[in-house]
Amino acid sequence: NRSARDGVGVNPYIYDSDAAAGDFTGEGVAAAGAQTHWVDQSLVGELVVRDSNISARYGDFTGGVVEIRTRAPSSVFGMEAFYGLTSDGMAEYKISDLARAAYASGAMPDTPEFEKERFGFSADLPVSERLRLLTAYNQTNATVTNFPGANYSLYGAFGLKSTKETWLLKGEYDLSDTLLFTGMVTYAPYEMEARQTNTAYDNLITSNGGGVVAQARLDGERGPANWSLELNYAGTDNDRDAPWGTFNISNAAPGMAGCSASSACTIGSAGDFIQQQDVVTLTGQWDQALGAGHLSAGFDVSQVKAHRERPQALVSHLSTNINVNTVCTTGESLACRNGSYALTTQLRYGAFDARAEIETYALWGEYQFDLAGFDVRAGLRYDYESFLENHNIAPRLSVSRDLPWGLTVTAGLNRYYNRSFVGYALREGSGVTRTFTRTPTIVGTERRWSDNWVLSSHTDSNRYSGVGLDTPYSDEATLAVTGVLPWIGGDYRVRGVVRETRDMISSSPRTTEIYDRETGTTATRSVYQATNDGERNYRGLTLEYTRAIASNQSISLSTNFSHTDASNLSYFDVADDTLLSGRMVYYKGQVIDLLQATADNQIQDYASPFILNADWGGSWFGGRVTTNINARYREGYEVVADTGANINVGGTSYDVFDKVEISGSIEANLFVEAEVIRSAYGTVTVEARINNAFNAVLNEDYVSSTQPYQLGRNAWFGLKYKY
Repeated sequence: NRSARDGVGVNPYIYDSDAAAGDFTGEGVAAAGAQTHWVDQSLVGELVVRDSNISARYGDFTGGVVEIRTRAPSSVFGMEAFYGLTSDGMAEYKISDLARAAYASGAMPDTPEFEKERFGFSADLPVSERLRLLTAYNQTNATVTNFPGANYSLYGAFGLKSTKETWLLKGEYDLSDTLLFTGMVTYAPYEMEARQTNTAYDNLITSNGGGVVAQARLDGERGPANWSLELNYAGTDNDRDAPWGTFNISNAAPGMAGCSASSACTIGSAGDFIQQQDVVTLTGQWDQALGAGHLSAGFDVSQVKAHRERPQALVSHLSTNINVNTVCTTGESLACRNGSYALTTQLRYGAFDARAEIETYALWGEYQFDLAGFDVRAGLRYDYESFLENHNIAPRLSVSRDLPWGLTVTAGLNRYYNRSFVGYALREGSGVTRTFTRTPTIVGTERRWSDNWVLSSHTDSNRYSGVGLDTPYSDEATLAVTGVLPWIGGDYRVRGVVRETRDMISSSPRTTEIYDRETGTTATRSVYQATNDGERNYRGLTLEYTRAIASNQSISLSTNFSHTDASNLSYFDVADDTLLSGRMVYYKGQVIDLLQATADNQIQDYASPFILNADWGGSWFGGRVTTNINARYREGYEVVADTGANINVGGTSYDVFDKVEISGSIEANLFVEAEVIRSAYGTVTVEARINNAFNAVLNEDYVSSTQPYQLGRNAWFGLKYKY
């Protein structure tokens, strides 16, 4: 999907679906995204979701477009301040059946303790008749106390903190009666702590960074035409501070007993990481009546710069050699202890400084006109980018017709091309991973260990450029019927969507080659090429109904039936089962690769075959009280998953996978907002939210060996002052 803030694209061009806070491989940490450029809901003036039949003015997506615009500064002085709070004292926890089965008779960790607060203010400042300003500051703080799982319970509870701020300044200036200048800048720094609770200790990861969005925009009129010109900048930092490297030490080694309850103790984490993205975009748009219709046209020019860096090599130590005659000739460390053990294998994730720069260009135009009673919108979009160097043309067509009985039928045929992922280019520059081993020198009874590490294997970076890859795209067909429901009243819409995504970038089948080791010897390694073999098919049917009740209430109902088939679940994943995961599991009476066992699963985003949403909103007592109740029913489904059981086959233990029934669930949320003071000096409002009111387990296939709990019923309370 494509996300935009005030017309400024905030998409993660360095997207890496496999990236996590503690990623070792150099493929990134949590990448830049819409969440990095966050603004408080009180500042949102308009939020539009375009999920199908999308205009040619939008590009760089294969799914949909989410566009958020901050509100305009008011010409009247005003201010607003708010504070909200929730905590574990206002919440309950739930455990899925799968998670409970995974723990079996083992002791559950204590439930997390948390507190979250949100506060901020905004002010509208009309400086003059022509100049209007909006300024705002928001902050969200969260503190979570986690309790380690059974493996590391010895080390006790630990607290994790996160802080996120947003500073905003927006101004509008009337240069003339027909020319408006808008300037805006937002800055959203954040800091977030994370730890894996049951796989290691001394592994605190601090993610930090922030996003900056700046915009200069002109909106003008020229005769019958409207035009706009924008210069936008979106910059993000996503960095990480963490202990450098890990040590996996057997608990059987002298002095290590009790380090963890498992067979080995892991100490450390994934080291520091730097990740940045900067996007500068110039866009222009022209709209005017032309002939019997309306013409719109425009252009986009962007420069995307990305930087991903590991300042120094990251080393993971494995394989414990235990011997009381161990001698560490280069001094003691976690990798070697005299009279105890030495670690014999190193995985060295190389230092690297990967930088990439891509230019993108787009032209688009569309014409909307009446043709024999049919409302036709025909558009065409051209895109080019400098990495894959493809010229992409995307036609867009939408046709509507009003029929008797108040019906309107709309059909569409559209093609969408995906954006350029700088992540591909950055992967080409990521560091080489090397495996080293060492052996002791025997002197009498002593086993002397030095830093005589010998290279045993290495892997190179993947290549994506220069191999003739096409840009991923999706073809979409839609048909929708809207009208007024007879006798009952209210508006309804029935819509069907067929979307086929092709040329998704994925991995080729495995081949082998002979290569020269850095040691001067040769070896055989597996080779995978980037291909366009990935594909995805989506079928969806949506029914929607809205109706006003009297003058102060409304209800809405919607359902969605969908099914998705995909050969790869992300843009860096494998095509079908050509590249296997290497993890063998027990499924249907045999030991097979995990990817083969889970090949029939749907993508999790669309896994529920049937969803029903309901919403009831109302205002009372002259608008002083506002209420909302919304609920969602998700039908159950089957998924191939880990049952939590194990089986021994040929002396090796395997996880048992099978079809697991994920039961249906109902999530209900309640909201009430009431004005308690209304005077010439302002209005004071209190609000309360109760989420998951039925205390349901919302994710039945959730299993975690570190944290089995999900958030059940929880409440949020807030206070707001507005003048």
